[in-house]
Amino acid sequence: MKLILCASLILTTALLGAGSKPHKGKVHEIPGKIEAEHYDEGEPGVAYHDVDEKNHGADYRGPTQVDIEKRPDASNGHGIGWTREGEWLHYTVEVKETGAYSLEIPVASNKKGGVFHLEIKGKNVTGPIHIPDTGGWQILKLLKIEKVKLTKGRHVIRAVMVKKGASGSIGDIDYFKFEKTKK
Repeated sequence: MKLILCASLILTTALLGAGSKPHKGKVHEIPGKIEAEHYDEGEPGVAYHDVDEKNHGADYRGPTQVDIEKRPDASNGHGIGWTREGEWLHYTVEVKETGAYSLEIPVASNKKGGVFHLEIKGKNVTGPIHIPDTGGWQILKLLKIEKVKLTKGRHVIRAVMVKKGASGSIGDIDYFKFEKTKK
């Protein structure tokens, strides 16, 4: 019984984002832009989950398992790459106003990419996001998701990599930009 309770507590803690801290102590504001490489700080299994221990990209944040890619076409010169099924990243955010938001995400994939979504407290808030074949890993294409409903307050958004595509990956992700939908 104690083992079941302990496993449940660990799962709940990871699910809700407890233990992860905002990147460089700065909470991301919504509306606003969140660089994909600015996921929360914390241990593997708490702030992020990567299926392998090696960072296949740049040493942008020091030792990490997350694959951060240096790319000249990205808004901050970096993005997340080598994404695999089962991986996830946490982002601590402050939503300024309850309502519907549009979400822009520049992505890249050589062949059809996979599927991911964003969730808060285990609830999928975006629906499945399919990454198309953008013509190559170095060609970003802007995806737009409408009517993302968010509630005012501090939350941890989890980017969940769900299913790989023909590319063998989910895809590369530059940033997440939330804009309040006009009424």
